[in-house]
Amino acid sequence: MSHRQSILTEEDIDDFLIYLYFGKLREPLTTCLDRAYLDFSRTLHGIGQLHNRASLHKEARDLVWTEVDKLRTNQPIIIDQGSFDSWHKNSCIQLTNLYTSFGHIMYIGQAQKWLNMTIKYIFTLGDKRLLGFNHIYHLSHVPLDTIIVDKLRKYDAPKLTKRWSRIENYDKYFSFQQWIRSRFPIAPLDVEFLLWLGKDSSKHFT
Repeated sequence: MSHRQSILTEEDIDDFLIYLYFGKLREPLTTCLDRAYLDFSRTLHGIGQLHNRASLHKEARDLVWTEVDKLRTNQPIIIDQGSFDSWHKNSCIQLTNLYTSFGHIMYIGQAQKWLNMTIKYIFTLGDKRLLGFNHIYHLSHVPLDTIIVDKLRKYDAPKLTKRWSRIENYDKYFSFQQWIRSRFPIAPLDVEFLLWLGKDSSKHFT
């Protein structure tokens, strides 16, 4: 019996891995922000008792989609690190204010996780699936969570006085991002990806 050769390409395998994690890609940006929401939503204690939570979630999703879409190359707002950081702060504050208007607290720590993970997933999908974001990769922030904060301790990271999800002051959050930029000579998201992959033994981490 002759052996039949596989016709699958590396791209097919990549598509399969993306499908396993994200499911069927509908609108790619929506897929990214919905998956990112799941990464922090368990910290939104009491949200299930909010009678208008469906309306809040819809408005919040629309806000995140609109704000992140502004980062595409066809939008002129992001030209350097300063403009990205201003966009990020403004987006986080808009998001926390929206939750407050519905009678629920969202902390800066939760807002940054939603935005930063959405951006990380955009790069995970890649430019062939979601065009127009490559120019912000080196500007992007590291999504802060328990695992990343813990992995950075051995590099003398600043100590957080509260859990990442309960950071309420944007300046305290941002000072951690500034430390990452000053501590490592590579793009912050490179740091995050390599830490997750357990590949932090390179010269850039010593």
